[in-house]
Amino acid sequence: MKTKIMLIVCLFFAISSAQSVEDIVEEIQERYEGLENLSAEFKQVEIFQLTGSKNETTGKIYVKNGTQYRLETEDRIIVTDGVTVWTYSMFNNQVLIDRVKKNDASVLPRDLLFKYPRDYYASLLSTEDYEDEEHYVLKLDPKEEIHGYIKSMKIWVNSDSYLISKIEYTDFNENTSIFAIRKIDIKKDLQESLFKFEIPEGVETVDLRM
Repeated sequence: MKTKIMLIVCLFFAISSAQSVEDIVEEIQERYEGLENLSAEFKQVEIFQLTGSKNETTGKIYVKNGTQYRLETEDRIIVTDGVTVWTYSMFNNQVLIDRVKKNDASVLPRDLLFKYPRDYYASLLSTEDYEDEEHYVLKLDPKEEIHGYIKSMKIWVNSDSYLISKIEYTDFNENTSIFAIRKIDIKKDLQESLFKFEIPEGVETVDLRM
């Protein structure tokens, strides 16, 4: 009898937890789909399994209407207006121009915030304090029909704003990337000109749209 009661209790909590995850993901989707502008600072830490080496990058990201984005780091700028993408490498003094590819398997900055919570199965791991605020920690696993670069992912979601503050993912080579997102601003209007790249004079241009 006690065993049956315990099974019923466990089942109840499992159902409640699953519903909570569903509600959280729905809130995240509604939050990001309703955003017209988002700007933030980020820190990316990449840990490579084969060599054990670590690479750290800091920068800024701007997203408008979920399709236009601009990412700036010390040595690279990536800009897209939703149709064309410009990748400017200061180190190579070169700009690559290409079309945005909808089926590209690579990880795009906007996808980390807008796409993956929708296209992956979610489970609630815990609730914890992060940067002195309560966050839901969700584990995301790819759906069967999703073929991409990411094997699994964890996201930290602010329980008040439902904005993502941290992302940690592992690729199929067991390399790990961690994005810490801070100083998120969703009120400042971002001008369209921010998502068009002006090629500096003297920079080599490689047009891959041919």
